[in-house]
Amino acid sequence: MSRILLLHASVGMGHHRAAVGIARALKQVPGITVEVEDTLDHARELFRTAYAGSYLRIADQTPQLWSEIYARTDRRFPLLGLVNAIRMVTTMIGVRGLAALLQRTQPDAIICTHFLPLEVLGPLRHIGQAPPLYGVLTDYRAHHFWACQGVDGYFVPTVETREQLVTAGLPEATVHVTGIPIDPAIAVPLDQKSARQSLALAPDEPVVLINGSGLAPARVKEIVVELLSRQMPGTLVVATGRNHQLTALLADMVGTTATELRVLGPQPSLDPLIAASDVVMGKAGGLTVSEVLARGVPLIVLTPVPGQEAWNARHVVEAGAGVCESQTPEVAEVVVQILQDQSRRQRMARAAKAAGQPAAAAAIAGYVLEELRHEYMPLRLRSVVPA
Repeated sequence: MSRILLLHASVGMGHHRAAVGIARALKQVPGITVEVEDTLDHARELFRTAYAGSYLRIADQTPQLWSEIYARTDRRFPLLGLVNAIRMVTTMIGVRGLAALLQRTQPDAIICTHFLPLEVLGPLRHIGQAPPLYGVLTDYRAHHFWACQGVDGYFVPTVETREQLVTAGLPEATVHVTGIPIDPAIAVPLDQKSARQSLALAPDEPVVLINGSGLAPARVKEIVVELLSRQMPGTLVVATGRNHQLTALLADMVGTTATELRVLGPQPSLDPLIAASDVVMGKAGGLTVSEVLARGVPLIVLTPVPGQEAWNARHVVEAGAGVCESQTPEVAEVVVQILQDQSRRQRMARAAKAAGQPAAAAAIAGYVLEELRHEYMPLRLRSVVPA
């Protein structure tokens, strides 16, 4: 029996969703036990608050500052240089609790969907004091922070992303193109008609989905108002998730004779809604993009945050699977155009399907288990860093 530990970091939801997707793929294999942990749960409180809070605050409130930070740190620093030394010391001190987690779980392999645990465990793996260690990228750009010592293998979304990690100094043989891992259930075919039937949506009318959970409520309301004013045909679905402010803001809104408006709160999964839609609008998180592409649905990206979201949006646009728009009138205009132009919509849907990689989680799980079976012996860990 093999024990696999999956580590993510609660900096946004994508890293957790990727870890859960891989865990579900692993659990389909008999004799495998899986544990999913948030790296920041094993960090000192001050480090945890600063690490998660600083990213979310800067990215949301001052996106241009985040863009500058992202760009300035996305370059190769000398391995023993000052920047890497400061990061390594700060991280090792801040996340000392990972040693105790490894002692408790005794994993045969560790898969990380954020670079933070790689920075802590890579040096230990490098000296043989940690089990096989893998990194899984969750965006369509490989930031240089992902390039860590001691990592046995990386799983990336595209050939371009692999080249970026190789440029950052990693051996090409250790970087594998698999796609971004999403829920394996999305690999199960679900046609639009069946999805609409399960959601009680009209089978022959257009359906447009706004994934509003991570968007500014006022921005979503602007888009809804604009689409209603243009008499968008069909059904406009707004999935608010846990964005309670958005739910309240839309509570008194009603549709028109041309447009049915549905506002939905938290859903067990957005996948049926995505599969039922002709067009999806939302943020350019790596997991969101991957889930929409896997279902072959055109995606309209709404004002991506500079940095990784901008790279994710670029991937969608270059694939021909969607567009990126910032201004509300232009967003509404392109929605109506796509709905009216069946040929364009079908081209975008085919491009999305071609770019999608719904089996990524299974591919990653299979690769790691194959490596364990043929190349590695189980490693029982001794205490190396005090908890």
